Amino acid sequence: ASGLIAYLGAFTPEFREKEARSWAVTSKDKHIPGSEEFSLAVCLGEPVKIRNWTICGLPNDAFSIENGIVVDKSRRWPLCIDPQGQANKWIKKMEASNKIMVKKFTDGDYMRRLEGAISFGSPFLIENVLEE
Repeated sequence: ASGLIAYLGAFTPEFREKEARSWAVTSKDKHIPGSEEFSLAVCLGEPVKIRNWTICGLPNDAFSIENGIVVDKSRRWPLCIDPQGQANKWIKKMEASNKIMVKKFTDGDYMRRLEGAISFGSPFLIENVLEE
């Protein structure tokens, strides 16, 4: 589970599944105990938390739930590649009670607001991050 969170978060569901199966075979060959079939949702998922995520707009499919777990369990800030805007809406709704600040790099007060959010531990969402 920690390997998936640390290394496979940015990959497609098919690639994640292939690598998880490969890791399971290697683990079994080295006599490391584990379940026959790996599921991040079963291993690290909390059903009440996952249900709350879906209520807040996270799609209820395995890949989205895995992504939610990766975001929840990661120690670093996630980069969400989100062409449909689903993660954006979900994060805004999940963090609304914490007064999330939403900015773009083009906003004049972006840096000052980011520094303040970091100083006070407030949630901060940067939208429209381009590839370059």
